[in-house]
Amino acid sequence: MAKLHLTLNRRRVQGDPITMRRLSSLLVVLAIMTLAGCAMAQTPEATNLRGFYRAGQVFLQWDEPEALEGVRLRVLTSDAPITDANAADALILGDYMLPGSSTDWWLNPETYGKPLDVRPEEVVVDGWIIEEGGERLEPGNGLFVHTVTAETAGPRYYAVVSWPEGAVGEIGPVVPGANALTEPIAGEVAPIEPIWQNEPAAKPGLGAGAEMPLDLSLHAKTGRGGMDWLVFGPAELGWRESLPFKFGASVAGEAVRVAPTDRHWIDRMFPEGNDLCQRLTPAIHSFWAGYNDHIYDPALMDQGVCVMFGERQVLWIVDWVQDYFGTDPMRTYASGGSMGGCASFNIAFRHPEVFAAIAPLVGITTYAAGEGGNSEVRINDIMRSLDLPTDHDMTVREWLDASRFVRDHEGDALPFVIMANGRNDTSIPWWMTPPFYAAMQESRQGLIAAWNEGQHSTTQGLLPDDIRERMAFDWMHRFALDQSYPVFTNSSANEDPGDGTAASGDPEGCINRGLDWQDVVDERDRWAATVTWYLSDTELPLRVDVTPRRVQNFILKPGEKVDADVYCFVCKGSVGSQVLTANQHGLVTFSGMKILGPAGARITLKRANANAQPGLPPGGGG
Repeated sequence: MAKLHLTLNRRRVQGDPITMRRLSSLLVVLAIMTLAGCAMAQTPEATNLRGFYRAGQVFLQWDEPEALEGVRLRVLTSDAPITDANAADALILGDYMLPGSSTDWWLNPETYGKPLDVRPEEVVVDGWIIEEGGERLEPGNGLFVHTVTAETAGPRYYAVVSWPEGAVGEIGPVVPGANALTEPIAGEVAPIEPIWQNEPAAKPGLGAGAEMPLDLSLHAKTGRGGMDWLVFGPAELGWRESLPFKFGASVAGEAVRVAPTDRHWIDRMFPEGNDLCQRLTPAIHSFWAGYNDHIYDPALMDQGVCVMFGERQVLWIVDWVQDYFGTDPMRTYASGGSMGGCASFNIAFRHPEVFAAIAPLVGITTYAAGEGGNSEVRINDIMRSLDLPTDHDMTVREWLDASRFVRDHEGDALPFVIMANGRNDTSIPWWMTPPFYAAMQESRQGLIAAWNEGQHSTTQGLLPDDIRERMAFDWMHRFALDQSYPVFTNSSANEDPGDGTAASGDPEGCINRGLDWQDVVDERDRWAATVTWYLSDTELPLRVDVTPRRVQNFILKPGEKVDADVYCFVCKGSVGSQVLTANQHGLVTFSGMKILGPAGARITLKRANANAQPGLPPGGGG
């Protein structure tokens, strides 16, 4: 692949300073080699190797000649100076690298895959900012960032060698002082610090979001997140070490808003993809999930494992933001539309210890083909096959099946879900959504769902105002990992979504719309909540099943008995009592709770041996 010829306009000029500097460097290297008696048939592609240590990482830089083609680069490290004689014994840190890794590819619409509002001739491609407030690197040279491990801690030597594409074992020469360090760099294991990309004075301070909620915004396929922070990831966050990712994180009102960007550098063009947004760009999106760990070489992808690198990056960002900004770890939320909606299921469901609530808009719950469309095409290309194994002891298809996951995790309190989908959405097919509703209700997980006859881009605008309000972060802030809430199922006010086929179900409707709650009590021997109704009285009376979720104190053993009673504010008395038995997960459900007026009713659960007093209003024992 030609190296940056179209974008680095100032480097086309004969005799420009960059070319002259590189020529001088090469002459110096040749002189050193001659004086040392090294008769080499070729010079190394990397010269002037240098580096420094910062916050758990070693930053290596080197110069490369212009128009370097047909080679791949490899980064080596050893506890002794690296030479031709011992290079084969050195530890390989990075492999299959293309030249030009010092270039910030996010700035180039040709490599980022996102058109910019500029003409091609106006695009200026520049290098990375790797030091806060520092100058950008010279584009078209080399950069590798190694995250220090226990194995590589202490003084280490580094080298950058090359090999012709298709001949992995035929590495180029090691020339100390050129592409191999003659002095070690000392590094230690320490937390990585993202690099602030803007003016230093604008950087949020440590603890700027103390005790605030964290709102994670996940963009759609055609969108992008923030670019304020840069990280060169460790080996576990990409198909190789040193792959960069960017994100935004700042205080917005009374919350910290986090906006990552789902783009992954794969060091090759991707013409074989069926998804037009993936084709002909070496910066792919992962649908906030992952990709094949051999994606750098299409001939090797059949041998690969599909690793959830996208998920790992998001979780890394959330963890760092919680630590740096000081957000409340009990109040983290996720929201996104389309591809971002898919991520809400993919990531948050699998990490209920992190996310309190999510709001997916027109998101995918299952990657497969069915009536009305095929969601599998969204991610199949970058995985090679959805039937390949993942790093989670199951196939991609199984791992990304949200309905399956819900049914398998009834005993876990998953994040509360507020979601919306369109029956005429040709991008995110409707057929998969009603089975997900059913799985959530049968597993007694927190859910508010809405649907209409909208398309992919129109569904949101057709939603009722109260649903849009509940899909906003401000409403979700009521949830916390250490606070219990009632889950509603089988409400008599629910519309029918059907079975996913075009002819079944109501054209528009909601599940659990109109129901609300307040004044939750969660004690060792008692749990109580007031259930209210905020829509028209014409829907009343109604019945709904109620299950306490995310309990902190009212923890039941399987088979334990509970006395339950419902106090009606309109009737001023009890409208139902039941003896409940906890299931294998310790869950109890009150069936058919009556709601006769907007003020609702208060349900009280007590351990059977806790001297229950049914029929009492709030303040009178329940």
